[in-house]
Amino acid sequence: MVQINLWEPLRKNFILVFHWYSFQRSSQQMTNLTGFIRQEMASTVPDLGRAHWGAFCKFTVLFLVITYVLDILIKLLVATPVCRHFINGVATVLSWLSVGDFATPFSRFKQWLKKHRAMLLAILWLYIMCVASMMLMHSTWIFALSEQSKLNVPTYVLLFREPVILFNLLFVGLFFGLLLIVTRRYWVALGTTTTIFGIIIVANIIKMGTRSEPILPADLAEVTALGSLLKMVGTSLTVSVIVALVVIILAIVILERKFPHPLRIKPISQVIIVVSALFTFGSTFFWNQDHTIFKGIATLTDDARMFYNQEQGAQTNGPLVQFLNNVDVTVMSKPKHYSKAEVETVVKRYQREAKAINRTRHTSLKNMTVIMNLSESFSDPNRVPNLKVTPNPLPYITQLKKETTSGIMMSSGYGGGTANMEYQALTGLAISNFSPTLPTPYTQLVTNLKQAPALPDQFNYSSAIHPYYGVYYNRIAVYKKFGFNRFSYLGSKYPIKYQKKIGNSPYMSDQTAYSNAMDQINARKGGQFINVITMQNHYPFNANYYSRHDYTASGSAFSGNNAKQSIETYSQGLNYTDQAVKSFREKLDTIHKPIIWVWYGDHLAGIYNGDAMSKYGLQLHETDYFIYANKYARTHGYKQSKSNYVSPSDFPAMAMTQANAKVSPYYALLTRVHEKVPALTMNTSADTTNTQNGGTELVNNKGQVVAQSDLSAKQRQLLRDYRLIQYDIVAGKQYSLKMKFMK
Repeated sequence: MVQINLWEPLRKNFILVFHWYSFQRSSQQMTNLTGFIRQEMASTVPDLGRAHWGAFCKFTVLFLVITYVLDILIKLLVATPVCRHFINGVATVLSWLSVGDFATPFSRFKQWLKKHRAMLLAILWLYIMCVASMMLMHSTWIFALSEQSKLNVPTYVLLFREPVILFNLLFVGLFFGLLLIVTRRYWVALGTTTTIFGIIIVANIIKMGTRSEPILPADLAEVTALGSLLKMVGTSLTVSVIVALVVIILAIVILERKFPHPLRIKPISQVIIVVSALFTFGSTFFWNQDHTIFKGIATLTDDARMFYNQEQGAQTNGPLVQFLNNVDVTVMSKPKHYSKAEVETVVKRYQREAKAINRTRHTSLKNMTVIMNLSESFSDPNRVPNLKVTPNPLPYITQLKKETTSGIMMSSGYGGGTANMEYQALTGLAISNFSPTLPTPYTQLVTNLKQAPALPDQFNYSSAIHPYYGVYYNRIAVYKKFGFNRFSYLGSKYPIKYQKKIGNSPYMSDQTAYSNAMDQINARKGGQFINVITMQNHYPFNANYYSRHDYTASGSAFSGNNAKQSIETYSQGLNYTDQAVKSFREKLDTIHKPIIWVWYGDHLAGIYNGDAMSKYGLQLHETDYFIYANKYARTHGYKQSKSNYVSPSDFPAMAMTQANAKVSPYYALLTRVHEKVPALTMNTSADTTNTQNGGTELVNNKGQVVAQSDLSAKQRQLLRDYRLIQYDIVAGKQYSLKMKFMK
């Protein structure tokens, strides 16, 4: 008689389902962690709220019922005579087919380990180095997923980044294999690999400590200045490295003599190693290109491409893979007719346009104060499809937009991409014209250019204010390249004053940014340019940030209580921005010098999980902007215009129009593009923030996408001229700059 314990399968299956669900939650947290990394500094790791426990209970009941029934059926089946005879028959056949030492697999495994122990130990050692390379990129042993969620670094690296560790090991291991083939000496190959990888790790530690950025391909050009680099790192470190190299060389010599390990690598094995190395290292030139197998392979390893924050990229992917992530960069496709003669033709065309525009312009931009103000994550939530926030959190800005040059700015990001909007606003260059492999010009392009023209060039003095840390998006180096005289950020030599946070928010208030801007305005008598980047409304939007909860969200644009709470907290923050804007505008009107204030939201907050990007992509990339002239400027010849849909690259030309300021040939080109061509943006159906460019979209003043084939001949000519000049500046010979196109 078959005896079956009916409770035993229930107990085992309950344990199984609990562990399975825990694994799924860990996997979900890892997916969310990747989302956090790709949305600037935001954390999307959810908590186990009621919804998650509800799902767990439903899944548990269903799983237990099914597995309980299956377990009983299997036990009954195994107990039948037919099944027992079948199992015995299979065992007999296997014994007949036994080959070699089938009965002692453990013995054979031990022999295999002994035979290959040297290579296995080498792989283990290189694995340890890969793990160490990732851990040592962190300045502390705590990795902050957000202000509220943190992990210790070993847990983060070993539990969450194992696929990337193995990806690093693949490259290091193949390099080791190539050295084995070339040298035929085990210790020489292992010692050389260790030394080179060790130098890479140390170099990255040094650069991360001084510039919060890992070694990038562009840094290889600095090898020609090795002497000055060694002076910069200091004598003690240089001596330490030399001593370490001597010790390693001596160790290799001793090991080769005392413990020689002769290698007999079969020709076929050599071919496999060489071909694998060529394929693997060669694939890095295609990692960032869509629809390629190479990008797919890199993605499968959980390689998180973070061009917006190279420091975090090195911490997440390791310095080696992060370096390789930056190899495949094509700045921009070369126009068919690009040449010095063609550039000269375009330059002359817009020299004539500049003269025509300047006949009615009577001021000089350098004599004015121009404020370019990026408002973090600002966009009217009541414009989001299927969402209603009551009451209106933006009463003042809503009215102000009716009185000023204002409208909708087409953002190229959703939930992130701040630096891309800032880049366009400062340079007048459209990010949609760049190659898909250049998602973030700030970290991949600007500092590599011989000249990087930008709006600050039009002024005798320029400054930037950002009440957060300056390392993100490589801003410190970028602003220096753009010609800024001063950059105030947390921890800089130009400190952020009047620091104030609202409630429990971890970010400085907009009022902090505007108070520092007022100080800068009053610090100089003449004209100046000020770039202000706020931080108050940055993701996440936790319920405990503010003591007031004045706004209610309703509709299908969100799913779940967490999303509803985030929208309501976000709306509360927008109201504080509304109040800060009102106060700042009133202060600007008391100043007796002309001031032009260009204010814009960079992207929507990524919290509208109920709206499909494929259906509402256009609306989910619409932010607000206005251009305000203070009272003094309004009485001294300013001009107001009407432009409903614009691109951030339109702002330089629009500011000059508002100021009634004369333009150079370059800004004449931007003026005509703004006046005649629909707003340039990227593929708005893409749910991307800083990944690959999705192609150019054109949006007219009615908010409709316009096909390039529907443009007039004049509009197409303007776009060709614009792209030719952009290519010349960022990827070409910069002929236009030598022809004084900017002046």
